Amino acid sequence: MTEQLDNIPSAPFLPAGRQLRAAREACGLSIDDVAGQLKLAHRQIEALESEAFDELPSNLFVRGFVRNYARLVKIDAAPLLEYLAGVLPSEQVAETVLSTYPQVEPSSPSLGGEKSSFPLIVIMALIGIFLGVTAVYWYLQQPSNPDIALPDMPNPVALEASAASQLLVNDNSNASVSASEVVSSGVQALPASMPGVALVSPAASSASSIIVASSVAQGALEISVLTESDSWVQILDSRGNKVLSEIIRPGYERKVAGVPPFAVKIGNAPKTKLTLQGRPVDLSSYLKPGSDVVNMELK
Repeated sequence: MTEQLDNIPSAPFLPAGRQLRAAREACGLSIDDVAGQLKLAHRQIEALESEAFDELPSNLFVRGFVRNYARLVKIDAAPLLEYLAGVLPSEQVAETVLSTYPQVEPSSPSLGGEKSSFPLIVIMALIGIFLGVTAVYWYLQQPSNPDIALPDMPNPVALEASAASQLLVNDNSNASVSASEVVSSGVQALPASMPGVALVSPAASSASSIIVASSVAQGALEISVLTESDSWVQILDSRGNKVLSEIIRPGYERKVAGVPPFAVKIGNAPKTKLTLQGRPVDLSSYLKPGSDVVNMELK
């Protein structure tokens, strides 16, 4: 397991709504995608991310929504629920229900000695509300099958290999043209069977250089992350272990080490600087039009 190297103390805790929104954007999901998976309305997801809790049902529902949302975007729900405990307004369900009924003066016994049945109705209504809230809470605890296939990103190594193959084809074509020009100009070429002389193809030399250059030493490499704005960053090593997974605040540098290749996800790539072994990594080449999210493999 790789060791994290923290040069600067951890950043303050972010509000729950901002963490959920950043994790959703890092997963490449829209608000409608999340609403469909959690079976909620579009406006309810917006209210959660903006922490407009007065637009949502009771605190019990809000906690359930946040727990399922965190499970969907694969972040820990415990810190978010702890944060909600300090920001949600206190509720008194029984007083709220009782306040909806008009105040009734105690009635005197009727001639037949029977008392009003109104208190019994109120008690039964409270029991029914309690059972309904309990059933809804139990339903919210059930898994909602949040596993969503993230959009596939093109493999940068495969793209480089394709470009190298195209370069080799061009080199072969140029070599063929040059050989034809030499023959047509009357210059005598060396015999193939001439002893002590070995003919080396330029294309073969280029291919050998590319193969040697693409080989990576199997050792631990250091990655440094520095942001200019809040950015969610996740880095997995070659074994799939999480080397880094958190929201990095501006001005806080995070350094980690691991065995490549690394699977890197960045939620705010334009405001993030990434270096590998002290060499800057150009994140702009991995951005898609209209998106700030980067999914890449780093070797």
